[in-house]
Amino acid sequence: MRQISHLFVYAGLESEGTGAMERDLIKISEMAGMHDISRQTLILYDRKGLLKPAYVNGSGYRFYSADQIPRLRLICLLKEMGVTLAKIESFLDAPSPSGMLSLIDERKCAAEQKIEEIELQVEELTQLSGIYEHMDAKLADAGLPHIEWLPRRRAAFAPYPDTEMDERKLHLSLMHAWDQVLDAGLLPSKGFGSLLQTAALRGDAPLQGAGSIVLLPRNDVAEELETIELPEGTYVTLYTSSMPYDPKPAGKLLAWMDEHRFVPDGQVVSCCLLDAAMRPEGQDADFCRLEIRIADGV
Repeated sequence: MRQISHLFVYAGLESEGTGAMERDLIKISEMAGMHDISRQTLILYDRKGLLKPAYVNGSGYRFYSADQIPRLRLICLLKEMGVTLAKIESFLDAPSPSGMLSLIDERKCAAEQKIEEIELQVEELTQLSGIYEHMDAKLADAGLPHIEWLPRRRAAFAPYPDTEMDERKLHLSLMHAWDQVLDAGLLPSKGFGSLLQTAALRGDAPLQGAGSIVLLPRNDVAEELETIELPEGTYVTLYTSSMPYDPKPAGKLLAWMDEHRFVPDGQVVSCCLLDAAMRPEGQDADFCRLEIRIADGV
């Protein structure tokens, strides 16, 4: 006999020999099976002092007493709740209803936070799917202006490095805005693109004041982040195969608005739906959605 722990309470069995003792105890495999855990888990609990076996025979085989079942049942329950072994050990040093309530409240807070994180992830995934869904219809609709209402949005902004843009400069500019959103702990799930100034588009320097934007996933986050606001309202929208910095499609849409007596209010937003990583085969330009807000009362 190697050891008899203080948990062993079967009076008189020690004197009857190890055979009788082992018959009245629970084998490690049986103890593990009834709690749906592994033998290795029980060995771990032994080493950490959470649950010492009632008896270990000369071959090192562990046995447990029936009155240890409630303790192991509680350990397994707390483990399933997500309580760490260190906290379980601390709790079992002096178990009490108040201590149990404290562990439960802590796990409830953690679970509620996890639910918020999952709900946010679902929202972000829904936003991403909105960019790519019905893409065939969007591609087929290219070149046809539409009138629609759009909600208020916030976006990180990074100005173009100069007024002579190319694809390389666009990528570098976009990453400046992209990193602002990531640094704020947000996922750029609502889209990205460019912002062009309406007045500049009508002049000799159409990209003056233009830059890349990354839309924030929600308006009520990262208040400390310096952003631009895209107000809610009625917009003229147009799908177009062009680079976000190309002023020609925006200029043509402004001309269409003039022809139909729509007064533009604010900047021109060019949301990139399919960039170089997602372009249809054979297409050398991005697929974008131009948005120009119509002045109220017009």
